[in-house]
Formats: sequence, structure tokens, C-alpha cells
Amino acid sequence: MRLDVLGSSGTAPARGNPASGYLLRHGTTTIWMDAGPGTYMALLEVVDPADVDAVLLSHMHADHCTDLFALFHGLKYIRASEKAVPVVVPDGSIERLQGFVQGDSDHALFEAMTFHEPRPGESIRFGDITVKPQAAHHSVPAFAYRVEAAGQALGYTGDTGASEMVDEHFAGVHTVLAEASLPAGDGYPFHMTARQAAQLAVTAGVDRLILTHIPESVDSAESMSEAAAVFPGQLSLAQPGDVYMIE
Repeated sequence: MRLDVLGSSGTAPARGNPASGYLLRHGTTTIWMDAGPGTYMALLEVVDPADVDAVLLSHMHADHCTDLFALFHGLKYIRASEKAVPVVVPDGSIERLQGFVQGDSDHALFEAMTFHEPRPGESIRFGDITVKPQAAHHSVPAFAYRVEAAGQALGYTGDTGASEMVDEHFAGVHTVLAEASLPAGDGYPFHMTARQAAQLAVTAGVDRLILTHIPESVDSAESMSEAAAVFPGQLSLAQPGDVYMIE
């Protein structure tokens, strides 16, 4: 399975780095995971949007979802695509999406895309890739995702505070892509520090930890040092254009 980093900036896009967005590909299947502002433009550099088989949104905060509307416009009005793209979202997200289109449940958005609010722990198959969401510990309903293909697995935290449920969900995955939004010592409960992300990786027994969602206001070099003091495996910082193989 191939992971392309489209953007990794936390809270808002930064110069040269869109907000959260990642592309997963295996075999003939392409999945866009989180669609933060700026990531649609990055997506265009990698694949044709018409080739996206599914979209996974971790939650409905703007830095993770707003380029979904760029995808909608690109498919509907530029490519005239007739394929309805499945979009996986946490509970209550469909109502929030209706708010973007003035509550119009008949809006063309809901013809171009089919929205699914699965139960936590439910497995969903898209072509060559299996997706399993789990409830994250965030200020709004949110998913952490376990994504599997060809016997290997990736864990993506989305936005979450430290959570035993998420730790268990990622047990045995090869790679964890983990948010590290907070500077050392910050006790905000709905995001993680790099140390907490590293502890998650240790608890889950993963081979590789990729730190992501670090805002401009946080020193990413210090975050890497903080994580390295806890996690002994492969450690890296997500940057736009990075490619990782999960194999």
C-alpha cells in the first residue's frame, strides 16, 4: 500500500504545506483520507480526481474536510462524472454537510457523493483496501482509521487525545500516522503531544511512526526529539510530497 502525503499542517494550511490530507493506493484502488484546505490542488498533481474510489473524513473540522467541496465541483462541473463517490464520515456529519448547502438535502452534492456514517469497528471494503473506523477522543465526533491491504495495515489517528480505544485499534499495524498538535507539556485533552503519539506507537507495537498535523506555532524539530526519546522504531515527520510504502 502506498501513502502519499498531500498536506500535513495542523489547524490551518501553511505556506507550502496544505492542511491534513493523504492518498492511499493499492492495486486498482485509490482512497483520499482527509480533505483539508489545499489538499485538492496537491491531489491534482498525483492522480485524476475521477480515479478516487472513496473519501475518508476523520471529522468535520474545517482543516480536515473543506476540500471535499473542491472535489465535488471538479467532478460535477469540470469532469461531468456520473460516478457517485462514497464518503465515510462520523456520526452527525451528514447534517453538518447539509449546513454547507443551506440545508438542501436535494443538492447535487448528495448525488455526486454517497455519505456513510458507519458504526465504530465496522469493516468497509473498497476494492483492494479494507477500512475500519474507531471513535477518536476529540471535541466533535471523530474517527481514527485502520486501513489494511495485502496483509499490511496503516493506522491514522485523525485528531484525537490520548485514548486506550485508539491504542487497541492500532495494535499490530505496520505504520501509525499520528497527530502531534501540542507542544510538550500541554494538557489539552483532545489533541496529542509528540510524546503521547510516540507512546501510542509503543503501546500498539508498530514499526514506524509518522508525526503529522503539527501547527506552525509548534517547533517540529522539538516534537521529533520528544517522540524519539520514547519511540525506538522508524520515526519521520510528514511533509507534502512524501511517499511511504506500507509493506
